[in-house]
Amino acid sequence: MLGTSQKTGIVSPRDIPPELLEKYSRQGPRYTSYPTALQFNAEFDREAMREQWLNSDRGNPLSLYVHIPFCARRCLYCGCHTVIGARDDGKRRYVDALLDEMKTASSLLGEMRNVRQLAIGGGTPTSLPQAEMARLVDGMRQRFNFESGGERSIEIDPRSVDASYLDLLLELGFNRFSFGLQDLETEVMRMIGREQDEEHIGMLLGRLRSRGVTAINLDLIYGLPGQSPESFERTLSRVIDFAPARLAVFGYAHVPWLHPHQRALEKYQRPSPAERAVLFDIAYRKLLEAGYRHVGMDHFALPSDELVVALDAGRLSRNFMGYTTQRGLDLAAFGSSAISGVGNAYVQDAKDVEDYMARASAREMPWDRGLLMSSDDVIRRDLIIDMFCNFRIDITEFSRRHEIDFHSYFSRELQELESFERDGLLVVGHDGISLKTLGRFFVRNVCMVFDLYLEAQTGTSRFSQTV
Repeated sequence: MLGTSQKTGIVSPRDIPPELLEKYSRQGPRYTSYPTALQFNAEFDREAMREQWLNSDRGNPLSLYVHIPFCARRCLYCGCHTVIGARDDGKRRYVDALLDEMKTASSLLGEMRNVRQLAIGGGTPTSLPQAEMARLVDGMRQRFNFESGGERSIEIDPRSVDASYLDLLLELGFNRFSFGLQDLETEVMRMIGREQDEEHIGMLLGRLRSRGVTAINLDLIYGLPGQSPESFERTLSRVIDFAPARLAVFGYAHVPWLHPHQRALEKYQRPSPAERAVLFDIAYRKLLEAGYRHVGMDHFALPSDELVVALDAGRLSRNFMGYTTQRGLDLAAFGSSAISGVGNAYVQDAKDVEDYMARASAREMPWDRGLLMSSDDVIRRDLIIDMFCNFRIDITEFSRRHEIDFHSYFSRELQELESFERDGLLVVGHDGISLKTLGRFFVRNVCMVFDLYLEAQTGTSRFSQTV
């Protein structure tokens, strides 16, 4: 392995000693929540869940997430909850159900409750006809009060929109646009069933910038069939030329036992774990050299971006929508498979679209699985969020906030962290725990030390590799 770049001084994945990769590379959660969704169950107390929503702080703004499951075609790498080839009348019925669910939810959360953050994801949100997208947003405005200056983001498959659709989204108030590119190499895109026109992508980004939009996110995936160091470096150079404010560089999770369509990729050679590490190293170095900062596990942003500002201030957070600066907001999520986090509870809507629509249209909350957190769950959730997002724990402040003796409460975990400290990945002091730069690549492993549910999940093959 090569050492730290003499030219840039960047500590990158290539500097990880092979013995540490072998020691720590295992399956583990990505911690969009703690406890993870594997702990949700169908036997949850629905009335207690309703009480969590009814008793939520109505003076505190909400985050909203809306799941649109529809896609014209299935991308073979995809791990999202999707419905392929739905007709426009089915999409119209789905929007009806979303608005019905929001009406029921607003009766629990408070009529015209303030909303600070909105995200629409999928699937392909922009698979909705323009009239249905406008009806959805107008319907939300009748149930919630969207704060001026709040974030309104939407995920976009660039193949699904033209300039007129972008203009509609701007008129509807969207101000952050996240484009799923995944890769730009023709052969890679052919293998994964996602052929796209790079010139069209450039036109869309130019259209947004001509309208004053700077909040543009681009998503890439490494570990896909057909990717090589040379091809991925070409993709990254072209993506850097697009100059997004943020980039996400996700590792492909090959889990065909969960998503059988991924088996279609097994006829192609996929990068090995060592080759995947090289691909991420290329992304890491190129993006830092281009002026981006490493944010969290797999995100990068320009220094002026609010995610970087929050990271430097130690207040970056994370939820089912990804990294966020809006810590402490209840998250109300709508649509099939959508997961809410309100109060000390998680709840997930029915995954089957027809079941979801029938229940939402009957004016019941279409909750299928849920979890009411214990006081220990809440403490560990906050610690994992702090470590995962900000790479450090202020022991004194954390103890005060949760009214615990940290060293006594986490005595077993602190002993386990001694191995990480001996390996040069973190520093444990009386007043705090801090990951070193190299240790940030192992943040999932560190968080797993504090996960009380993990031992029971060992061998379930439900997680991706941590490194």
